[in-house]
Amino acid sequence: MRALVRGPAFVAVLGGAVLGALVLRARYGPSPRLLRARVRWVHRASPYLLRSLGITERSPERIPVREAGMTVANHISYVDVLLIAAALPTVFVTSTEVRDTPGLGFLCRMAGCAFVDRRSARGLRGEIAALASVVRSGVHVAVFPEATSTRGDRVLPFKAALFEAARLSGRPLRAAVVEYDANVLPHISYAGDDRFLPHLVRLLGSRSTNAQVRWVAVDAAP
Repeated sequence: MRALVRGPAFVAVLGGAVLGALVLRARYGPSPRLLRARVRWVHRASPYLLRSLGITERSPERIPVREAGMTVANHISYVDVLLIAAALPTVFVTSTEVRDTPGLGFLCRMAGCAFVDRRSARGLRGEIAALASVVRSGVHVAVFPEATSTRGDRVLPFKAALFEAARLSGRPLRAAVVEYDANVLPHISYAGDDRFLPHLVRLLGSRSTNAQVRWVAVDAAP
């Protein structure tokens, strides 16, 4: 029943967000201004998307941003992206596998995500340099250094190669913890053999819950 109620609202909000992203692409074309406009648009749309999913953002504090930098965070679900984006206009770094996922990959492209292939050392060096350039241009970047999502019961060892982008940019490195209420964590976590559309339907049918982003380090030296 919850999915039947929330589903149309989520589709309407998501459709509006995608339409806005397409308008921005038509307006700015393939220019640096497009990326900046997209992350601002996602920042504005994310609170509405969260509410349509039945999630209330209850972060205890707002990050006191002084300049662009890199945020590193644990990774439980694609919902993490909405929580961080609601707090801070951000370019999210994800894998080429996500880019190729039906539905989810399209949404990531519309949101201005950066895609990396960690399996290619030669390609990764160029991608790190490109991320550093994005940060230097004044746009925030977020990385999930576990390189995959979990069920929220642990944090995996970090793959720290992308941290080099923060060092090259000379901008701050920030750390954040994404947290969800334990009673709905099994519905929110997106890991293992989960598929996007079936998971989304399950999430829409789950009970309302709270979530937060807790900033544990701000403006640390890279």
